[in-house]
Amino acid sequence: MKNIVIILTFFLSNILTSFGQHSVHLKSGVTVNGYVTGITAGVLSLDADGKMMTYKVDELKSIDFNAAASIASSSSAMEQKFTSSDGLYIVKYQMKGRTVSKPCKIVIGTQDRGTVIVDITIDKYGNVTEAIPGAPGSSTTNDSYLFTKAQKFAQEIKFDNVPTAPLQTKGTVTFTF
Repeated sequence: MKNIVIILTFFLSNILTSFGQHSVHLKSGVTVNGYVTGITAGVLSLDADGKMMTYKVDELKSIDFNAAASIASSSSAMEQKFTSSDGLYIVKYQMKGRTVSKPCKIVIGTQDRGTVIVDITIDKYGNVTEAIPGAPGSSTTNDSYLFTKAQKFAQEIKFDNVPTAPLQTKGTVTFTF
């Protein structure tokens, strides 16, 4: 039992730095996919699509690291949806393993309408370091103006601070104006 804890602690300390997708296989035959967030006092913590789960180490059979799954896809990314205070605009955030701590405030000053998808990159502190509007799926009545506004709004967003997260995480913000 002590050897399993030592091996798991070593294993987790090496893979948590890359913050990738994990498959936790239990002795009962059940497999749970998510992100291992830590192991403390013989208990493994797992974020399974936003739901925190814990398992005793002696219930575990193995843990697999799937590097291919660490590339966020829109279907596996956590999605949050906000509506502006005036109810006119909808903003959806998709960022694997992260949540919005401070949404942007939207004021566009135009009658133009459409959807702008912005590819964003954040650092482990939750700051948006890059915002590129016009990702596939964007459709507007005035691309240049709404793209500029969407980029500005995306740069105002603040995500949660996760010290164990990778240096950069990529995701999207979808603005429906």
